[in-house]
Amino acid sequence: MPAEPIYVLDELELRPGMLAPFREALEAQYLPGAQERGMRLLHVLVTPPVELATGGTSVVLVWQLAGVSGFWALRSQNGGPEIAEWWRDCEQFVLSRSRRFAVEADAMPRLEADARANA
Repeated sequence: MPAEPIYVLDELELRPGMLAPFREALEAQYLPGAQERGMRLLHVLVTPPVELATGGTSVVLVWQLAGVSGFWALRSQNGGPEIAEWWRDCEQFVLSRSRRFAVEADAMPRLEADARANA
């Protein structure tokens, strides 16, 4: 049975006028390494659904990881200098950012069992 996916939700509040440059940098600089670290980009969502000239535009990146093992593999690789450099470089585009992890509600019992089995 395939691993239950774990989702990474990155929310970034952008500086005014930075949607296109951020998306270009994400594609060129972050995405290849993220894929190597086991992250699969599912969605790039913009809220509100129009870029505001005065600011307040956010991007929500929805990533998928391959279950508990994918989560721990990602966590073990997040301390690299290239990742820290990416987030430093992002300050030109981003006012604030947050990262959360989520799962489908129905997957909780299987994920908890998998986590206990691999502890």
